[in-house]
Amino acid sequence: MKAKKGINADLITSLFALGLAALVYFSTRDLSRLGRVFVDYVLVAMAAFAGIVLIKAFIKPEKIQFFTSSMERNNVLTGILFLAAYLIIMPFVGFLPSSYLFYFAFNLYLGDDRLSAVNIIQSALLTAMVVTAFYFIFHHFLEVPLPQGSWFD
Repeated sequence: MKAKKGINADLITSLFALGLAALVYFSTRDLSRLGRVFVDYVLVAMAAFAGIVLIKAFIKPEKIQFFTSSMERNNVLTGILFLAAYLIIMPFVGFLPSSYLFYFAFNLYLGDDRLSAVNIIQSALLTAMVVTAFYFIFHHFLEVPLPQGSWFD
């Protein structure tokens, strides 16, 4: 039987999930005991599922090929750059301005007719609704402290 070419996606996914769980675990140890309850439950579930996928990676791995075309590769890299820029500017300008900018720019990028008037209006309306809804849910309802931005202190 001929082996299928590609990367073992299960192995990569499980190792990434375990690494992320470890990173979150060690960075949340300074939270209060009650503050860590939800985080710890999620981390246990995440580590358990990652362990199951890791076992599957050796028993019956799923092989995939990344970036079958240059367009696919460029779209993924552009998305990563958008996300990196968002994470870099958020501490300076705060959650709301950076989220509005990121979500709007990403919607425009993902749209079919990127700079058409219809796409710009749809992106602006969708951005206003989604980001504002997330802000009210997390800030007012769940009382999660969101970055204010050092430029506005």
